[in-house]
Amino acid sequence: MIFNRLKTHVYQNKQRLNLHTSLVPDPSYVALDDIHVMGVTFKETDDDRILFRAAVQTDIVVKGRTRRDYEEDMASAWFAVSFTGILRCGLTMVTITSVEDYTQERFNKEDALTKFLVPYVYAKDLDLHAEKFLKKYCPRALETPMPLPIKEVLEAMCLIVYPAPLPDGIFGRTYFNSATVDIYKDRNSEEIISVEIDEGTILVSPDSFFMRNIGCTNNTIIHECVHWDKHYKFFELQKLINPELTSISCKVVEQYKKGKDDLSNELEWMEWQASAIAPKILIPACTGRMKLNEILISLTHAFPNTRRAEIMQLAISEFADFFQVSTMAAKIRAIELGFEQAAGVFNYVDGQYYPPFSFTKGALKKDQTFIIDRNNAIFESTFNEALANEYRAGRFIHAGGMFVINDPKYVSIQEDAAAELTDYALEHIDECCLVFNRETRVSKHYDDSYYRICFLCRDADSKSFVEASYNPREGKNEDVVKRAQEMAAIMAEAKRISEILEEIPPTFHGTLDYHVKRRGYTNEKMEERTGISSRMIQDYRNKRDVKPTLPSVLALCIGLNLHPTFSYDLISKAGHNIMAISEENMIYRYLIDNHHMENIRMWNQKLQDAGITQQLPKNGNKNTAP
Repeated sequence: MIFNRLKTHVYQNKQRLNLHTSLVPDPSYVALDDIHVMGVTFKETDDDRILFRAAVQTDIVVKGRTRRDYEEDMASAWFAVSFTGILRCGLTMVTITSVEDYTQERFNKEDALTKFLVPYVYAKDLDLHAEKFLKKYCPRALETPMPLPIKEVLEAMCLIVYPAPLPDGIFGRTYFNSATVDIYKDRNSEEIISVEIDEGTILVSPDSFFMRNIGCTNNTIIHECVHWDKHYKFFELQKLINPELTSISCKVVEQYKKGKDDLSNELEWMEWQASAIAPKILIPACTGRMKLNEILISLTHAFPNTRRAEIMQLAISEFADFFQVSTMAAKIRAIELGFEQAAGVFNYVDGQYYPPFSFTKGALKKDQTFIIDRNNAIFESTFNEALANEYRAGRFIHAGGMFVINDPKYVSIQEDAAAELTDYALEHIDECCLVFNRETRVSKHYDDSYYRICFLCRDADSKSFVEASYNPREGKNEDVVKRAQEMAAIMAEAKRISEILEEIPPTFHGTLDYHVKRRGYTNEKMEERTGISSRMIQDYRNKRDVKPTLPSVLALCIGLNLHPTFSYDLISKAGHNIMAISEENMIYRYLIDNHHMENIRMWNQKLQDAGITQQLPKNGNKNTAP
């Protein structure tokens, strides 16, 4: 057909085609000699038709008279030959629709097919593909939230489902040729019978679940329906060129590996398409958001005093029950629909579930997580220098499947019990926990956005974990590390002060003597720093019944540059109540709390500025204390 059509085309357009050569500059005779199909592109239609365009290189004999003789030569020209045909039970009604000079056709992802007649599907368009599917087979599911009526969809697609004993790892199988297969006699029986089935039959294993329990039986069936809807042209092509391939088996896939041949790669891509689109059909974007918002509002009103994360966990359970999908599939879909907090619920790490947690909107990117299992935690805290330094310093602890600031505010550590996150920490995870970048285990040959999100909800049967790596500059990690360091410094200072308080004598004179010795000062040095005579200082240190005035005690505090805790302790032991409400006491407390490392001259200036007439002793050293 191609040769004959091009033969006519070349003859009718011999003048326009510029077929002259250096040997035959003005050909009077042209004839098609041979053709070479150099490539074919395919386009999809909504029916059984197929559109394809062949790039054909032609060898054309040209003859013509020259100055010396009648010469013959071979010219070459490229043409684009377009076809249409019906691809159902074979390729029929093939018609050449046009022949044109070849130009490189611009790729159009909307209707393009691969050479195996598989459509191009991109992650960003998955919801559009799901919507298109539902418009064809169950449009009412796009109008009102409802569990997808599986039987209605199967009837609209003229498909039949049987439970069958499929091999391990196979959760579904779609037949595009008739075959003899083993199935269960009925859904509640283990008796196996052999039956003749027609094309359009789906076998489902009742014991296998998509992505290891992330999906469910409904997901498996819709997964196979997507194959039939999106890939039936692939099936029809296989009948022509690969008749021994009668079915496509859908396996539990967690990691794609490049196949040995193009067909293997194509089958894997088809699996990705069905796996990614099916959950979006079961929970459409528009009605899914509508229903989950409704559930969250209802639960928030019903449980006003319950943590946000616990409300979200209850909502995801109800969401899953309503749409009749697994809890993990509901969680994944909720995250995809913009409910970021769903990432904090139903987290299964190192063999157990941990309490749900909340975090600030936008704290996680789609390729990040707070969750890190024990194996990754050991590796990162050993070999990642940035994390190892913080971990060895004791500023972080691995608890609840996360690296959390090691502080009682965030983590509770009890004897004979695993460390647990506090309720405050669970509601403010991004304040106290490190973010990890996860490294997908799926081939980058395809967009794997559906699979990459599954690490957030590993189920109890999972035997592998997504690798996670720590980057101190990612997310809020710099802020969290800084907070951990500050809190560690505060804790160290608190411990130091507590230890000193335990050693301080209970009397004023004993306490003053303790602090003077701790500082390594002499009575003369104290006179220089406080404006109080060295003899009086000696009396204060040695005599039980000598009590200084409040200004003198304040001078002693600033002369020793005492921490506020020690200043209040000394003032109280001197018999003064600086906590009594008065303008002067408020100013004194302000100076103690905020300026305890200054000197008497600086304090007196602040007292004068504040209008306080009673000044501290004025003979103090004008230099700031060390």
